[in-house]
Amino acid sequence: MRVADRTLSEDMKILRELAQEAGKLAQSFMLGGQTAETWHKTGGSPVTEADMAVNQLCSDRLMRFRPEYGWLSEETLDNPDARQKDRCWVVDPIDGTRAYIRGDPHWCIGLAIVEEGVSVGGVLYAPELDEFYEAHRGQGAFLNGQAIRVSECSSEAGCRLIAAETMLEHPGWPEPWPPVTLARPKPNSTLLRMAFVAAGKWDATLVLGQKADWDLAAGTVLIEEAGGVATTHRGEKLIFNRAVPAQRSVIASGNALHPLLVRRSEFVDIPDPQERAPKMAPAETTEPAKMGDTTRETKQLLHIVFGGELKDVAEVEFEDLSKVDFVGAFPNYKDAYDAWKNAAHRTVDNAEVRYFILHAHKLLDPETGDHHHV
Repeated sequence: MRVADRTLSEDMKILRELAQEAGKLAQSFMLGGQTAETWHKTGGSPVTEADMAVNQLCSDRLMRFRPEYGWLSEETLDNPDARQKDRCWVVDPIDGTRAYIRGDPHWCIGLAIVEEGVSVGGVLYAPELDEFYEAHRGQGAFLNGQAIRVSECSSEAGCRLIAAETMLEHPGWPEPWPPVTLARPKPNSTLLRMAFVAAGKWDATLVLGQKADWDLAAGTVLIEEAGGVATTHRGEKLIFNRAVPAQRSVIASGNALHPLLVRRSEFVDIPDPQERAPKMAPAETTEPAKMGDTTRETKQLLHIVFGGELKDVAEVEFEDLSKVDFVGAFPNYKDAYDAWKNAAHRTVDNAEVRYFILHAHKLLDPETGDHHHV
């Protein structure tokens, strides 16, 4: 067995154990008729104390087990630098939080391993349904230990589809949908929808809207190892852990049905989430030997020079923010550099005191909410 495959097998073992432990933890918040404390994140989606507790459990366990892996989770502030590794844990602590809140059993713990943009392993545990799904590269897909496979449905007419009924009834379709069997009610969890397709319980699921990587990673490897296909509605491969960790849409089904759903849906204009990725600006040369040659620009841009005593010279954390020395604000890099040099020279004998230049390239107007790029 190759080292990479053996490592992946070890990773899957901890995911199996962790998913079951996380499921029990989430259920513990529902004991005795109690409900987990709930609030709303920016954008309006709900989150509970159970989501956060499961997230902490997964983070502690997985990052201690493989600290060299990246980390991406719905309930952790995204850090692109921290997740740009060969392998990355992708976690949805509770997929289907709305279902969890209302006592609907259609929620699950979703854990996945992404390697160079490809989902290579994943587990989904739905404790209230007593269903445990797992799959990893080249080893097949399983539900409660039994091998599963996608359906062989090859016709849209009469297919069993998990999708929004209002979407299918929209008058904008160039070709009306034929009669299909829809899931009513539609499971809140996207991962569970994909799992149901992987198990052949449903023929396909279609989401014409952007979904985050944690909504899809574990389900994608499950679909593929069950013999199916998961792509965007335009047939694009799902590439995970990019600059913006999201996909424009998803279609998951068996091989025969998939191209029919793509043909029907591909005209829908859904932006690629990668269009939101920050544009890379040309790197500024910041070598001190060349700063003296920098010209004074006529444009009045904001450069702030400040400094203070650091806790650790290898990091940028100040001992006491109240004692930070603000040297001044300057209209161009040349003036800011000169002020920085003078301040740095005054403290050359104190290695813990460092000065910096902050170029404010994006300003937020709190009154209007406008973002000003400079």
